[in-house]
Amino acid sequence: MRHVIIGTAGHVDHGKSALIHALTGIETDRLKEEKERGLSIELGFAYFGLPDGSRAGIVDVPGHEKFIRNMLSGAYGMDVVLLVVDSKEGVQEQTLEHLEILDLLGLSTGILVMTKADLVTPKQLAESSEIAQEMLVGSALEGIPTIHVSSETGQGLDALKNLIAQKVNSVAEVRQRDGIPRLYVDRVFTMQGFGAVVTGTLISGSIQREQRLIVLPQGHEVRVRGLQVHNESADRAYAGQRTALNLSGINAHEIERGNVICPIGFSQVTDNIDVSLRVLSSFPRPLEHWTRLRFYLGTSEVFCRAILLVDDTVKRGGQAQIQLRLESPILTFRSDRFIVRDFSAQHTVGGGQVTNPFAPRHRRFTEETLEVLDEWSRADAADVISLVLTQNRDLCIPQDSLHYYLPNSYPTLDQHLKTLEADHRIISWGGRLISAANRTEAAESTLLGALGDFHEKNPLASGQNSAQLQRQIELDDTAFERIVNRLVQRKQVVKAGNLLRMMSHKIEFSSEAEGAKDKIEQALLRLGLNTPNLGELESQFSDISPQVFQETFYALLNLGRFVKIADGYFVHTDTFQNTLNVLTNYLQKNDIITVSEFRELADTSRKYAVPFLEYCDAQGITIREDNHRRMRKSAE
Repeated sequence: MRHVIIGTAGHVDHGKSALIHALTGIETDRLKEEKERGLSIELGFAYFGLPDGSRAGIVDVPGHEKFIRNMLSGAYGMDVVLLVVDSKEGVQEQTLEHLEILDLLGLSTGILVMTKADLVTPKQLAESSEIAQEMLVGSALEGIPTIHVSSETGQGLDALKNLIAQKVNSVAEVRQRDGIPRLYVDRVFTMQGFGAVVTGTLISGSIQREQRLIVLPQGHEVRVRGLQVHNESADRAYAGQRTALNLSGINAHEIERGNVICPIGFSQVTDNIDVSLRVLSSFPRPLEHWTRLRFYLGTSEVFCRAILLVDDTVKRGGQAQIQLRLESPILTFRSDRFIVRDFSAQHTVGGGQVTNPFAPRHRRFTEETLEVLDEWSRADAADVISLVLTQNRDLCIPQDSLHYYLPNSYPTLDQHLKTLEADHRIISWGGRLISAANRTEAAESTLLGALGDFHEKNPLASGQNSAQLQRQIELDDTAFERIVNRLVQRKQVVKAGNLLRMMSHKIEFSSEAEGAKDKIEQALLRLGLNTPNLGELESQFSDISPQVFQETFYALLNLGRFVKIADGYFVHTDTFQNTLNVLTNYLQKNDIITVSEFRELADTSRKYAVPFLEYCDAQGITIREDNHRRMRKSAE
């Protein structure tokens, strides 16, 4: 079923609210002040019955210049616009401003409705209609059909209803029902017995009862207690529907118009965005660098500064890639359309689309900045993914974060990623993480190069400490772990505990170290279990430099020629194995052994017997019971 929003636009007192009432029977001016003044101040809402029995939402916007912010809130999310012009008064100032805003928002489906047709002659009606159509030339609404109506007499209303139904049916289904849901709040109130209620147009995706959401930018988590679509209870609302949500976990005073409600997983807000901006020809002056503006997106209004990166000004009617530095954080996605007005809110400056929602701060007037802006402005879906993966600080990023740049449905994004992976442009990791293939390969090359340099400088070391290597090549934990695992799987790197080494690396002894190696190894063989601590052992080799001794000793340890029994206590592997054989043979015959018995058996002192037996306990060979030991069953 097609879900669309119909909206009105036009100058104050040109009959927008009266038209909606005549079409639907619903009075959209609900405030006492509105009824007294005969003037729409707030947004009005109704619904229009379609031939298939479904309902299209209707948003009636105020026409007075003082309430242009409310008009902007209502215009966001429209699919079909009824551009209303009084047949007698013709095109007026707010008619033109509303048209400019609709054009900046990219709205191209609509009907030019000439109201109060009963108050003018046929000639006047033809002339005012012709002038109104001339106004549309050059805009996205150029060439839309014109219809003459009277809300008082009913003239043309049936024809308008039929035309609306045709337009609704012809609207392309651009909203993604399985995209990321966003509801920009345009009303918030408390309902007795229910609590906080918000209303808005659901921009994409769907929201269901009991779903957990987040209110931004405050960050309050909420639950959907109840849901209504067009004043009727529903279990789920879809993109393109006017939606009311009854929220638990929050009070009404904690929410305001302009807040956005979305899934908790998409709560990253931003205050620095790159945009493509068009300055209106009607704006009375060029836009200058660092101008303070009002930024409108959805129903939100925040102040910002215009950062002109290429020129000092943007001429009236001109276009430019600029940056907007927001004074309050917002949620925005790439391709979101926005409007900017001057600080005094007297003039609409222009509008455009967001090109990079999480832009870095650029240096002005540099070739690098020009290149980056150009890449983002021209990028298709595949290019956008590559840009995000290439320019992000982290090597590995979550797939879901791409929805900020491509607010597509999940299947659409997954298809883009499958194509890029098949073209070897991206690498998919576990946990829905991805990275750019070229950056990954460069990081792998850097890691292998650093590890090779380490081996060259430390030929007797069995490997480099992984934490030291990670700091050296400046990778975060996630990327470092995945790249190491990938290199291990490809048999390029060996991981042993906290050490990493090249698969091809072998410990090589220099001629000096070779002589030291034989002397140290023979000394430990001769000493048996009764080896002094490392410092005492080193002092016995005055003909070997301390550095060569340390490097050679630990190289032999890494090669498995020595066993570390305890801190500072090492024995030769042959000695250990021979002693272990003696111990296990004894236990097989006698079942248990005491420290004293082992000391006699191994011909050593208690100083060496106790740590040897404790080492056997730690290795799961023996088990201590009171003052004796026995073989573990698993060791048997």
